[in-house]
Amino acid sequence: MGGADKTLTGLAGRFYVLGQLAQRGLVGEMTPSTTKAVDIRVSIPDLERVCKIQVKATVKPARRLKLFGDEPFFAWPMGKKHEEITDPLLFYCFVILRGTEERPRFFVVPSADVAEYVRWEHQHWLDSRSQAVSPTSMRNFRIQISDPKGYEDDWDCLGRT
Repeated sequence: MGGADKTLTGLAGRFYVLGQLAQRGLVGEMTPSTTKAVDIRVSIPDLERVCKIQVKATVKPARRLKLFGDEPFFAWPMGKKHEEITDPLLFYCFVILRGTEERPRFFVVPSADVAEYVRWEHQHWLDSRSQAVSPTSMRNFRIQISDPKGYEDDWDCLGRT
């Protein structure tokens, strides 16, 4: 996928998330493109606070990778920096775009859960190597298609801490 396609995928993901927030009575505001760690700020009036959402969108289908179990999973690229981000007011919304005729899938995940998984995932990958590998900043966040942790459409987590 080219750079322009990735940019449009990301933009579509952000707009879909804004739509989901509005349908739930929450005011979301897209941040300027220079705000790297936050795509959307969300006002939660009942709690008198503002949450931050980082949107990660993909068009890739679920796939299997034996190293991470038998069940197919969705995956989004992450970086080493995501291992340390545990802001209780920051959430990731992982979006799966499925064409123009089908509603996307949304997985809302607290940043602490993402950090924990990304740390584990990288260490698990390192431990599985039969020979030493060069350091890399690449990481992935994966969600099995059965979503055992219940992240799909968990918009209520924005109001929990």
